[in-house]
Amino acid sequence: MTLTLTGLLVNTLKRHSDRIAVQIGSSNWTYAELNLLSTYLAASLQKEGVSHGDCVALYLRNCVEYVIADLAILKPGAVKVPLNEYQSASDLAHILDETEAKTLIAHQTLLSSLDSTISELTKLNLVVCVEEKDQSEIEQVRYWQELTTPADFIAPTISTEDVALISYTGGTTGKPKGVVQTQGSLAITLLSHVVSSELSLDEVMLLTTPLPHSAGYHRQSCLLHGGKNVLIDGFTTEKFFQTVETHGVTWTFLVPTMIYRLLGAHYPHDKSVSTLRTIVYGAAPMSVERLRQAIDLFGMCFIQLYGQTGSPNYITALTREDHANKQLLLSCGKPVAMAQVKTSAEDGVSIGEIIVRTPYLLKEYYRNEEATADTLRDGWLHTGDIGYIDENGYVFLQDRAKDMIISGGMNVYFVEVEQQLKNHPAVADAAVVGLPNEDWGEQVHAVVVASRAIDADSLITHCRERLSKYKVPKSIEFVDDLPHTAYGKIDKKQIKKQRQALSS
Repeated sequence: MTLTLTGLLVNTLKRHSDRIAVQIGSSNWTYAELNLLSTYLAASLQKEGVSHGDCVALYLRNCVEYVIADLAILKPGAVKVPLNEYQSASDLAHILDETEAKTLIAHQTLLSSLDSTISELTKLNLVVCVEEKDQSEIEQVRYWQELTTPADFIAPTISTEDVALISYTGGTTGKPKGVVQTQGSLAITLLSHVVSSELSLDEVMLLTTPLPHSAGYHRQSCLLHGGKNVLIDGFTTEKFFQTVETHGVTWTFLVPTMIYRLLGAHYPHDKSVSTLRTIVYGAAPMSVERLRQAIDLFGMCFIQLYGQTGSPNYITALTREDHANKQLLLSCGKPVAMAQVKTSAEDGVSIGEIIVRTPYLLKEYYRNEEATADTLRDGWLHTGDIGYIDENGYVFLQDRAKDMIISGGMNVYFVEVEQQLKNHPAVADAAVVGLPNEDWGEQVHAVVVASRAIDADSLITHCRERLSKYKVPKSIEFVDDLPHTAYGKIDKKQIKKQRQALSS
């Protein structure tokens, strides 16, 4: 049997035909309905000229249309190019142009950011999801119209090595790069997701983060295992707690910022979260103190993931049992079953760049041989993350190699400084960046979101008592909120740009 992502998901649609696959509010769709609707859309794509290997871009919110379109792109062996609604117009234009996408499936409310781009891409087919089905002013093909027009679908032969996905990195430096994944690598990564995220057969999975990113892999793995996806478009604490309670949610994926907001929310937690047995978190480091608070509130149900776009999503995992050991809360866990991890140090353990080998590594960066050669060497992915591995095999991340501060010739790792700041009870969140300094080369600068009154001197004193002298922030500023990238990570590039603009 040829192992492909399309094969796995088509088989699961048939195997679990009568079960509910997707729940949004009071509406739901079975696996059989997803299979039928996605086949209709796949046939329409073929009719419009999309064939095996052609790129189809998705520019949708968290909605059932996304799930159906995702399956419809896989069935004819096309290549999915997911777009994030939080990406800039220039990044979106770059992605559509570089991939030469033949079709764009987009939500009407998102199209304004692409008006000029679409007019320039004359060969681009446009399938539009509209708010109301009878809006006649939309001249392009309507999404739901395509799902009610019977058409013959011809299923092509799909191989393990066929490209199935080009997902673009956050683009924190320069233009975003396209990460190419094959049908085979994506099939294996879903199997790894099922094991590493400890999915059960009766899972009710709540996803609130954008489906083009990590949530999309978890959504597919839930379907593969016969579970139910509960989707929310946009996160609020009230909506989260209400959805968990109403639908009996058992599993969810959150980024640290979301967990922080849940901790500060006023809601009858005890009743609303009683069904939750798994909370997977990742995308950014989490404050140890806040993690302890979260465990007190939700229980011992946390799993931390560490992964990258080039090896989604699981390189390491910190299990529920690991969270019971306070000494491990600074670790991102041990390598998952399908991963090998070492550092670039000569002994492969001492502090150095984290390098990884899994059967679901990216094939290459799309049309970027230089980036591919720099990142993939002898079958190992060079992550750009700095860290070490302890004697028990637990991985501890220190920082991004490119973002590390060198102050007075000494290496300062952001994570260590940020952790000490976040451990202060008056700090809700913090980010550390390096700013130019005539004497030191770079100085450690902290940007802090305070949860209650605190001054910079008190925080500097707090850090002096816990950090080496050269690691202590030389300056601290307070803000109401930290900027985030389209993928939920703190946008340090934006923070540095704002600081530099203020000083010029």
